[in-house]
Amino acid sequence: MKITLPPANGVPTALTAVSSSLGERIRFARQQRGMSLEQLATATGLTKSYLSKVERQLAVPSITTALKVSRVFGQTVGQLLGESLDESSLCIVRKNERHRFLKNDTHNGYNIEAIASSLPHKRMEPFVMRPPHKFHSDRRFTHAGEELIFVLSGQIEIEFIDRTVLLEAGDALYFNSHNPHRSRSIGETRAEALVVVLNQP
Repeated sequence: MKITLPPANGVPTALTAVSSSLGERIRFARQQRGMSLEQLATATGLTKSYLSKVERQLAVPSITTALKVSRVFGQTVGQLLGESLDESSLCIVRKNERHRFLKNDTHNGYNIEAIASSLPHKRMEPFVMRPPHKFHSDRRFTHAGEELIFVLSGQIEIEFIDRTVLLEAGDALYFNSHNPHRSRSIGETRAEALVVVLNQP
């Protein structure tokens, strides 16, 4: 069933506006589909209490959360964020037009900007990621699909359960996103990478 999300009032630049909008849209989409929080939790593998906090704007949703929820709703992350859809086969995003999803010092220090979010029916979700210099918890991320990380600048350490991979500018890593993983910047400058997620089972 196709749902119509509430219209976005422009593209928010503050993280609080983005996260609040996302929480409201998740609740709206869930209710339009007649789903309970418990059903959404079961479908996404996330806890009911966490999803409740996201909907009530008491927790900042991670990109992993957005990927899992959008997949259950049959949408892209861009659609869930309320981007206007471009039915053309091209999507050009200028540097100053990226949709900031996570900002510094939130969600363990990750800075993530969504690109190509206005293109509907795409199979890939591309982002620009700037990981923090240190891990703020023992949490690793896992989600359906496959993932490509291409380092644009600096050095990034990707940590899995059984190994750690160090990437420098120009290096790339491709892996199954089911493998729990996390990343951090190495060195004095904060690293930047292009991350492409193929969001599929």
